[in-house]
Amino acid sequence: MRVLDTAQMREADRRTIDEIGIPSITLMENAGRRVADVMASAFDDLAESSVAILCGRGSNGGDGFVAARALRRRGADVAVFLLGRTADVRGDARTNLDALGNLDVTVTEVPDAAAWTGLRLDISECDVIVDAILGTGLNRPLEGMLPAVVDDVNAARVPVVAVDLPTGLSADNHRPIGPAIDADLTVTLAAPKIPLVFTPGSTFAGDVYVAEIGIPERVIDGVAGPRLDLVTPASVQALIPERAEDAHKGTFGHVLIVAGSLGRTGAASLAGIGALRSGAGLVTVAVPRSCVPAVAAAAPEYMTLPLEEEAEGMVGVGALETVLAAQCDVIAAGPGLGTGQGAAGLVRGLLAGAPAPRGRLAAPLTGGRAHA
Repeated sequence: MRVLDTAQMREADRRTIDEIGIPSITLMENAGRRVADVMASAFDDLAESSVAILCGRGSNGGDGFVAARALRRRGADVAVFLLGRTADVRGDARTNLDALGNLDVTVTEVPDAAAWTGLRLDISECDVIVDAILGTGLNRPLEGMLPAVVDDVNAARVPVVAVDLPTGLSADNHRPIGPAIDADLTVTLAAPKIPLVFTPGSTFAGDVYVAEIGIPERVIDGVAGPRLDLVTPASVQALIPERAEDAHKGTFGHVLIVAGSLGRTGAASLAGIGALRSGAGLVTVAVPRSCVPAVAAAAPEYMTLPLEEEAEGMVGVGALETVLAAQCDVIAAGPGLGTGQGAAGLVRGLLAGAPAPRGRLAAPLTGGRAHA
């Protein structure tokens, strides 16, 4: 799943509108409805709840106006607070703002800090607050009454749902660029944004839901600029090859892990379990002889191979011959192996003598340091 910054999100919007032919007002409609859908799933008693929707004058506010309509249809008691004046709202957002007036949804203008001060108590008494003030376009710290709005929303102690991004976060920066709304749930539109996947920005987002709003995946995938992809269960699943029905454990490779020492048997066990979970058909964990009982007891799925010791629980140089004689496809050396002379000699020997075409050697963690 691709992660987008401000320019990339704008490009995805533009291409969807100009090249695909989906009108911008349709994207806004889809966005607002998806926000309402996610909220209906997140709050069991939404139909009996009072919802305060704080809307800016731009597209993010327009998404909020649509969400207000959709939530009203679901039975919620909706009140919209426009942080600005109606006369300043343009385009698709204005169209959706005007529609609210025809549906008897209360819209209150909040033109300045004084007006906000008079309303903040009413807003804090709602069951849910929706932040549709600013989306991906923020590029400087909040100004005017907005810092006070952020402070009061954060102090309200009611659930907060952010549309696309919590107000105060920039899609180009993983750090807040000033005060930011601390949301419990963020419904981000079309694709994740940078501050939603990296700390400390992600700590302001709460649970993040990526809402599909009609921008084709190929458009998102094709936008220019730096590429950042979020690893998801679906993306990992796509990388896993299908296994033939007549396959057996020997079909999927044999991994030999040289690891562990006195007090570090857990590292060897975890490495063995990790190799199995990665898809290896056979895994053998080679550890100092006195460590075998502890490692073998940790998981029944892998095999163990005892290695010569130079001292109790410490692998000896003589273990190299045993390791190189093992029938395996991959050798991994290092987790918890220690930094003794025996471990250092073993790693050096493996680097010099591991059979090239059949096995590839990885020497991480303590084993790598011993060699260095």
